[in-house]
Amino acid sequence: MGIINLEDIQVGMVLASDIRERSGRILLAGGSEITEKHLRVFKMWGITEADIKDVEKAEIAANIVAKLDPSLFQNVQSQVRERFCLADMEQPFVEELFRLVTLRQVRHKSKG
Repeated sequence: MGIINLEDIQVGMVLASDIRERSGRILLAGGSEITEKHLRVFKMWGITEADIKDVEKAEIAANIVAKLDPSLFQNVQSQVRERFCLADMEQPFVEELFRLVTLRQVRHKSKG
Protein backbone atom coordinates (compact mmCIF):
# COMPACT_ATOMS: atom_id res chain seq x y z
CA MET A 1 0.00 0.00 0.00
CA GLY A 2 1.08 3.54 -0.62
CA ILE A 3 -0.34 7.02 -0.57
CA ILE A 4 0.05 8.17 -4.17
CA ASN A 5 -0.49 11.64 -5.68
CA LEU A 6 -3.54 11.84 -7.93
CA GLU A 7 -1.46 12.70 -11.00
CA ASP A 8 0.52 9.47 -10.52
CA ILE A 9 -2.55 7.24 -10.21
CA GLN A 10 -3.34 5.18 -13.29
CA VAL A 11 -6.49 3.53 -14.56
CA GLY A 12 -6.66 -0.05 -13.32
CA MET A 13 -5.01 0.56 -9.94
CA VAL A 14 -6.97 -0.69 -6.93
CA LEU A 15 -7.79 1.38 -3.85
CA ALA A 16 -6.52 0.05 -0.54
CA SER A 17 -8.89 2.27 1.44
CA ASP A 18 -11.96 4.45 0.87
CA ILE A 19 -11.73 7.83 -0.83
CA ARG A 20 -13.75 10.34 1.16
CA GLU A 21 -14.67 13.93 0.48
CA ARG A 22 -14.12 16.62 3.14
CA SER A 23 -17.32 15.97 5.06
CA GLY A 24 -16.60 12.23 5.21
CA ARG A 25 -18.88 10.92 2.49
CA ILE A 26 -17.37 8.01 0.58
CA LEU A 27 -16.67 8.80 -3.07
CA LEU A 28 -15.21 5.38 -3.87
CA ALA A 29 -14.89 2.33 -1.62
CA GLY A 30 -11.62 0.59 -0.91
CA GLY A 31 -11.03 -2.41 -3.18
CA SER A 32 -12.47 -0.60 -6.21
CA GLU A 33 -10.56 -0.49 -9.47
CA ILE A 34 -9.92 3.07 -10.64
CA THR A 35 -11.32 4.24 -13.99
CA GLU A 36 -10.95 7.48 -16.00
CA LYS A 37 -14.31 8.61 -14.63
CA HIS A 38 -13.08 8.13 -11.06
CA LEU A 39 -10.00 10.25 -11.75
CA ARG A 40 -12.19 13.06 -13.13
CA VAL A 41 -14.49 12.88 -10.09
CA PHE A 42 -11.51 12.97 -7.72
CA LYS A 43 -10.24 16.14 -9.43
CA MET A 44 -13.67 17.76 -9.20
CA TRP A 45 -13.86 16.98 -5.47
CA GLY A 46 -10.32 18.21 -4.79
CA ILE A 47 -8.89 14.79 -3.93
CA THR A 48 -5.11 15.01 -4.22
CA GLU A 49 -3.99 11.52 -3.22
CA ALA A 50 -5.19 7.98 -2.61
CA ASP A 51 -4.04 4.84 -0.82
CA ILE A 52 -3.33 2.36 -3.60
CA LYS A 53 -3.07 -1.40 -3.09
CA ASP A 54 0.21 -3.19 -3.91
CA VAL A 55 2.00 -0.02 -5.01
CA GLU A 56 4.77 1.83 -3.21
CA LYS A 57 5.47 5.52 -3.69
CA ALA A 58 9.13 4.82 -4.48
CA GLU A 59 8.08 2.41 -7.23
CA ILE A 60 5.83 5.03 -8.84
CA ALA A 61 8.57 7.67 -8.62
CA ALA A 62 11.12 5.33 -10.21
CA ASN A 63 8.74 4.52 -13.09
CA ILE A 64 8.11 8.21 -13.76
CA VAL A 65 11.82 9.11 -13.72
CA ALA A 66 12.65 6.16 -15.99
CA LYS A 67 10.40 7.63 -18.71
CA LEU A 68 12.18 11.00 -18.67
CA ASP A 69 15.27 12.17 -20.54
CA PRO A 70 18.09 11.48 -18.02
CA SER A 71 20.23 14.50 -18.94
CA LEU A 72 17.25 16.88 -18.80
CA PHE A 73 16.18 15.38 -15.47
CA GLN A 74 19.68 15.82 -13.97
CA ASN A 75 19.92 19.40 -15.27
CA VAL A 76 16.51 20.40 -13.90
CA GLN A 77 17.17 18.62 -10.61
CA SER A 78 20.36 20.66 -10.15
CA GLN A 79 18.49 23.89 -10.86
CA VAL A 80 15.71 23.04 -8.44
CA ARG A 81 18.24 21.96 -5.78
CA GLU A 82 19.70 25.50 -5.94
CA ARG A 83 16.24 26.92 -5.16
CA PHE A 84 15.93 24.53 -2.21
CA CYS A 85 19.45 25.16 -0.87
CA LEU A 86 18.15 26.57 2.44
CA ALA A 87 15.38 24.01 2.87
CA ASP A 88 15.65 21.04 5.23
CA MET A 89 15.55 18.15 2.74
CA GLU A 90 15.15 15.68 5.63
CA GLN A 91 11.55 16.86 6.12
CA PRO A 92 9.10 14.62 4.22
CA PHE A 93 7.03 17.61 3.05
CA VAL A 94 10.07 19.41 1.65
CA GLU A 95 11.34 16.22 0.03
CA GLU A 96 7.98 15.66 -1.70
CA LEU A 97 7.74 19.30 -2.76
CA PHE A 98 11.24 19.06 -4.26
CA ARG A 99 10.22 15.92 -6.17
CA LEU A 100 7.03 17.49 -7.50
CA VAL A 101 8.71 20.76 -8.55
CA THR A 102 11.46 18.82 -10.32
CA LEU A 103 8.99 16.63 -12.21
CA ARG A 104 6.83 19.59 -13.18
CA GLN A 105 9.85 21.51 -14.48
CA VAL A 106 11.07 18.51 -16.49
CA ARG A 107 7.62 18.03 -18.03
CA HIS A 108 7.41 21.74 -18.84
CA LYS A 109 10.84 21.84 -20.48
CA SER A 110 10.29 18.63 -22.44
CA LYS A 111 7.08 20.07 -23.96
CA GLY A 112 8.62 23.24 -25.19
